[in-house]
Amino acid sequence: MVDFGAVIGDSANWTKKVLFQPFNFKKWLILAFIAIMAGSMSNGCNFNSVNDDHYESQQQQGEGVPSDGSACGQGKCVPPVHGPSVDGSAFWVIFGSVMLFIIALVLLFMWLGSRFAFVFIEDIIKNDASIKKPFSDNADVGNSYFKFNIVFTLVFMVTLFAFIGTGIFIYTQAAYLAFIPLALAFIVVAAAVGVFSVMLIDLVLPIMFKERIKTLAGIGRAWALVKANKGNFAVYILIKIGLGIGAGIAYTILAIGAAIVLLIPIVLVVVVLYSLHKGLPAEAVLPYWIITGIILTPVCLFIIYCLIALNLPFAVFFRSMSMKFLEKLDPQYALIPSEKQVAAQQ
Repeated sequence: MVDFGAVIGDSANWTKKVLFQPFNFKKWLILAFIAIMAGSMSNGCNFNSVNDDHYESQQQQGEGVPSDGSACGQGKCVPPVHGPSVDGSAFWVIFGSVMLFIIALVLLFMWLGSRFAFVFIEDIIKNDASIKKPFSDNADVGNSYFKFNIVFTLVFMVTLFAFIGTGIFIYTQAAYLAFIPLALAFIVVAAAVGVFSVMLIDLVLPIMFKERIKTLAGIGRAWALVKANKGNFAVYILIKIGLGIGAGIAYTILAIGAAIVLLIPIVLVVVVLYSLHKGLPAEAVLPYWIITGIILTPVCLFIIYCLIALNLPFAVFFRSMSMKFLEKLDPQYALIPSEKQVAAQQ
């Protein structure tokens, strides 16, 4: 049986070493960016073009309204007036362009996330905060993981839509008892996806990093370890869920406390800025607030980024814990240096 106390203790110690011994604000911010990009900070449309051709008839004394919609009166005929038409093809061009842009954006971030997942692993192992070299060095494994993510996402979406479609069909047929097996099947599939995701992120990625192999080969090796250590893997998942809940609560309290502390100087700044604008001439008020907004926007964004970065210790801890657990399953995957190795390097 794996000594999970040692796994948690070693992971906490390594997190302390990476982030606090010594504390480096620049390193912290860079690692937070890498963790965000790696995703490690969180543990049918129909368009009908309709022209409205209904107009109010106007009756004039001794005159009628022709059937073509033109109004004739006193010897003069006014051609019918039609509302502006909506070009359906133009809509589809715009809609298609927007959808292609969204898909391209999603694929871009999937590609970056796949690559940064290995950058995050390497930087934690090396106690570093580099981006350029690890990003280049992990191109092969990152691209393999990206391709797998595309296929996995497509299969997941097809499965999800199949469940939704089946649920709609059951509802239309009023066969409500059929929702029970459908719900049970959904729970089983969702649990299987969750377990597979834990294996993929926590075991497969470090194995790929260590062995420099493709995703499917990494899945094969990780699955062999899981089959040989079913009980340990089940306990690991339960412990991770419990620690994840605790980390979420701790981060929420920490973020709220930091926000409250920051709220006092923010309120003071707002009061000062509002007081200053009172003495300005009317024509200078708008430029004043525009310039103030330009200056304060990046400051506010940086503050928000720092609040998000408060979650970095938890991200580093869980990534370290996954590698320490993998090391217990198979010592050849001892990626994080031991205390003796660190002492020898120093």
